[in-house]
Amino acid sequence: MAVRLVFPARIPYTCVMSAHTATQQDAEILILGAGPAGLLCALFAARRGKQVLLVDQSREVARKLRASGGGRSNCTNLNAAPAHYLSKNPRFTTQALARFTPERFFELLSDLGLRAHEEDQGKVFCDQGAEALCGALEKACRKAKCRILLGHTVTAVAPPAKPGGLFQAQTEHGPLHAPRLVLALGSPAWPALGGTDIIARLAGQLNLPHVPARPALTPLELSGPEAGLCRELSGLSVTARLSLGPESACGGAAYADGLLFTHQGLSGPAALQISSHWRRGESIRVDLAPQADVPALLREPGRSKSLARTVIGELLPRRLAEARLAALPAGVADRRLAELGRADLEAIARVLTDWRITPKGTAGDGPGGGRHGGLDTDAFSPKTMQSKALPGLFAIGEALDIAGELGGYNLHWAWASAFAAGQAL
Repeated sequence: MAVRLVFPARIPYTCVMSAHTATQQDAEILILGAGPAGLLCALFAARRGKQVLLVDQSREVARKLRASGGGRSNCTNLNAAPAHYLSKNPRFTTQALARFTPERFFELLSDLGLRAHEEDQGKVFCDQGAEALCGALEKACRKAKCRILLGHTVTAVAPPAKPGGLFQAQTEHGPLHAPRLVLALGSPAWPALGGTDIIARLAGQLNLPHVPARPALTPLELSGPEAGLCRELSGLSVTARLSLGPESACGGAAYADGLLFTHQGLSGPAALQISSHWRRGESIRVDLAPQADVPALLREPGRSKSLARTVIGELLPRRLAEARLAALPAGVADRRLAELGRADLEAIARVLTDWRITPKGTAGDGPGGGRHGGLDTDAFSPKTMQSKALPGLFAIGEALDIAGELGGYNLHWAWASAFAAGQAL
């Protein structure tokens, strides 16, 4: 049953910005970070009549959201479910995702006067684009009487001195106080748009367990002959299946999608996805013909007179076919399939479906990349996003150790976790 995301208007509230005494507060709820999670949490809380102050270091809200999907805003995915998220505790997302589904996000968009449409693989894009979505969220927050304080960098956070007291967030313009505090400061991803390691530093100040950050959804960098091959093929895009073997720490991870050869290595959706699971030193299997049953194709009677070179050329673009032919045993490429023994046919199949690469690393924090890590979810309630050790402290979005796959999953986690916290504040 659909539920309208509309709440009673709140009573106007004036934020106190003067010098504080030990008991003065600036708001009932202080939200640090005006990204998608912070904005939506502020909106839900303010519409419930709460006195909310939203603070961000930037001069505009949601800088990363404005750039999402190349400005088109891949704002959710119809397949949003725990299986599409990586975390030390992958089950942590279950309750929040069940309570705030993609359908409820469509209702929210309608409430904001916006529309969205589905594209491939369940990806949902805002019809009006990312700028319009950001503008609509900010306008709705201000209409709900949420105060937004921009250009204020948070440098430190202190818990209440006694139960029922006030959290203090220190900024370059002075301290801010509130009995409830929401950490929505994101991750180190995309530093050009404001990504920092502030959550790791605040975790130490608040004595909260933290999972170290590492790159996710990032291109793979190669070295040696593999890097040379990628440079020769730079700009070429194919559909491929990339997977990690059972010996990998994330054995079984596999993605079939676009693969792009670059001057540094491999990019495209398939490479970006597998990078989130890959660990340094591990090899990746590349299947360049994921839609074909190559062993069966090589045994087809009608192809017995075909040259191995011809068969490979039918399945791969010319430049890539020539590169992979060079990996065959001498003389195999220009012999008919009927003349080849079992070992040679298996070699042809491996050239097409079992190219093994060992990246030297990842491109790290490039545009659009993500990060693993954040506040350890074991320290928070999966229903409310509230700290188990510090009542009144909440964490949402990328501040938590939750990383979604490519395709709108990270943004949906921002919405879902914001809704969970917004209803509990």
